[in-house]
Amino acid sequence: MDRQRLSKEERRKQIKEIALKLFVDRGYSKTTMDDIIQAVGISKGGVYHHFSNKEEIFLELLKDGSSYRKKVVLEHMNGSIQDREEKIIDILLDKILDKNQYKDLYTVFLIEMQTNDRFKEIYKKIYEEVVEDFARFCNKEGLYEYKATNNQEFIFLMNCLYMGIYLFDDIDMEKLRYMLKIMFNAYLKH
Repeated sequence: MDRQRLSKEERRKQIKEIALKLFVDRGYSKTTMDDIIQAVGISKGGVYHHFSNKEEIFLELLKDGSSYRKKVVLEHMNGSIQDREEKIIDILLDKILDKNQYKDLYTVFLIEMQTNDRFKEIYKKIYEEVVEDFARFCNKEGLYEYKATNNQEFIFLMNCLYMGIYLFDDIDMEKLRYMLKIMFNAYLKH
């Protein structure tokens, strides 16, 4: 990594991008702050100037992932002539089946919760914040139909699907998409 002079914002972004890749590739517990520092290629003090520890970086990346999803939802809602319920179903399917590092990071977070009590606490806090934030987002953007997916049971289902797809990559995605479309359609009509 070259040691060029970056603005504070650019440097934070660089650190987060590198940490994201490390967390996704290695997992949270197997990634150290020293790994991140070495991969960024700047001094320890340079990284610690921006982030106090790897948990802070990880949590900020989870927030970035949430912002990414909102952006994708808005683009999808604005960019298609389908009826709104079909759009919601397609958004959910894309959210589950999309290959992106933020989803992988979130799945790493879910897996890490199994052995990390701190992450269990963070999940509870994040869950409450995300539910409230998502409800505000749906209201602001007029996505009232999407609010039916903002409950503990549906989020549990989504988390199970993320983990399954993360762990079992040899599944026929078209068949899975078709099956999930039928399920979500039935759920939203209920």
